[in-house]
Amino acid sequence: MALTTQDISALGKPLAVFAVIVALGVVGVLYSNRAVKSATDELEAMRKQYNEAHDRVTRSGDEYNTIVTFTPPYRELERRGLVGEEQRLSWVDALRTANADTQLYGIDFEVGPQQPYAYASDLGAGSLSMQQSLMKLRLGLLYEDDLIRFFHRLAAQNVGTFAVNQCSLQRVGPEEFQPANQPMLKAECELAWITIPPAPPPEGT
Repeated sequence: MALTTQDISALGKPLAVFAVIVALGVVGVLYSNRAVKSATDELEAMRKQYNEAHDRVTRSGDEYNTIVTFTPPYRELERRGLVGEEQRLSWVDALRTANADTQLYGIDFEVGPQQPYAYASDLGAGSLSMQQSLMKLRLGLLYEDDLIRFFHRLAAQNVGTFAVNQCSLQRVGPEEFQPANQPMLKAECELAWITIPPAPPPEGT
């Protein structure tokens, strides 16, 4: 069946929304995967350096210098929420702050149980035991780029490391009936909040 000019015109807006969804998904996945890869590389390199230093300490007895060298960066990763126990209360506070900073319309979320991170091997995590908790987000947006601004504000608070697994956008209703200063779009996203339990110290420490 041939498409008429009216049919093509009607398809214009849905195709534009679909293109925006695809673009946002690609940007979100690339951004979050790069952040996770950087953090895990940093921790793996530091742990390798620590083990090498521990071998030297065993031979030289210079334990004090090792502690002074590696404690501050390790504590920084703990402070940023990557190493250690989950900081779910901090995540909730960060969500609310990011929502307020980007002047959105509230946020609903659900957090699942902790489980092994599905893409740890893809990141070259090596011996690191990476864990994830999946979070479902639902929030209203005025414009498409509000979603990217929200994730930037969430990441800037350094309360944990997260990856954006997927996002979908849907129009709330016909534009001609939409009140001013109300969300035009509804976003549903899945985040993976990632933590790395601290490894036991090498024998002899």
